[in-house]
Amino acid sequence: MKRPTSSMAIEEPGDQGRRIGAYRGTEPGPLVICIASLHGNEPAGIEALERVMGVLSESRLRMCGDLVGLRGNLQAHTAGTRFIDEDLNRVWQHDRVDAVLESLRGGGSAPDGDGAPMVGSAELAEQRDLLAAFQSEHRRARGPIHVLDLHTTSSESAPFTTLGDTLRNRALALRLPVPVVLGLEEQIDGAMLHYFDRLGWANIGIEAGQHRAASSIDVHEEAVWILLEALGLIEEASAPRGENRRARLARRAEGLPRVLDVRYRHVVSEEDGFRMHPGFTNFDLVEAGQELAVDRRGPVQTAFAGRVFLPLYQRQGDDGFFIVRQRARVWLTVSRVLRTAGADRMAAWIPGVSPHPERSDAVILARWARNRYVIGYLHLLGFIARSESGGRVMVRRQEGPGPRPEPPPRAS
Repeated sequence: MKRPTSSMAIEEPGDQGRRIGAYRGTEPGPLVICIASLHGNEPAGIEALERVMGVLSESRLRMCGDLVGLRGNLQAHTAGTRFIDEDLNRVWQHDRVDAVLESLRGGGSAPDGDGAPMVGSAELAEQRDLLAAFQSEHRRARGPIHVLDLHTTSSESAPFTTLGDTLRNRALALRLPVPVVLGLEEQIDGAMLHYFDRLGWANIGIEAGQHRAASSIDVHEEAVWILLEALGLIEEASAPRGENRRARLARRAEGLPRVLDVRYRHVVSEEDGFRMHPGFTNFDLVEAGQELAVDRRGPVQTAFAGRVFLPLYQRQGDDGFFIVRQRARVWLTVSRVLRTAGADRMAAWIPGVSPHPERSDAVILARWARNRYVIGYLHLLGFIARSESGGRVMVRRQEGPGPRPEPPPRAS
């Protein structure tokens, strides 16, 4: 089938299901996949993408490449809750994804670790459908793939980005004039962005502000337009109100550090009775020993000074709060130079660090070497911490292109 020769792009309207819409240029270029409401109580991303698709449809902007908007957790979005049975942003571990992909190829239910079908999880069906959508879009891609995961927070917040700290993800995040938060994905197991790192697709999370704030919709819309321009899908300043877009977005995060990293995560469970004290805003400065919350054991205090990050003001969720601190911009430059030079190959020369016996992409830390200096240097080289039985393991990030995922079975 020949592609249209007209300069007009092709609009593929969305529906009430998974897809919000698609706008495909008649010229090849990058594919940008935007995912909204992966948590069902975060609707701002959907409304922002509907706005963007509406403007594209009405103005018929010339595009080189493709923009696709997808809804994340449909059932939780309908219910207005973060999730139904399990957090859809915590189920992207390799084994789980591989099992779901195998079920797509075989047409049956995804098996669990014992080979039995997975049952009882609403999010399993959502994950299967999302994986099929990702692979369908991958088959159609005519250039590099970029993924924007649109989120909001339960507290008031300035906008910021999160990412798995690869060089390609950094380059994408730094195109937006908002703080970049490193290390969050290292604290969380099974985040969806891990899957895109595995595939070698550039990806970032964009946190726009409080769940129900009208400004969160504006932030997501501005971020999408900025990245469409920065990645070359549309001409600079061709979108409506584009002349001051970067300045407007930058003002929303004025006064905050450009780069921060996560130093502490306070994990909670339903049994804890955790209650964050009211009034905290994301990135508020806190002192060592300051009381931030209470639980069934009594006051919850922070061990050191920093900025409170993602304080929990909703019923669902297992992250009570995080503490972040500023990271010097020079750290990004040094780590980029070291990674580009292949210095990660010398990781095992560090005292207390030894090669993993079975994994070429990992090293093992001796107990006495598990301090912030050794781990900090390994972070510079692109390693992240993962715990395994028998010791602390640092696994090197995948900086290059990943394997091409197998396509889902075609309809008969």
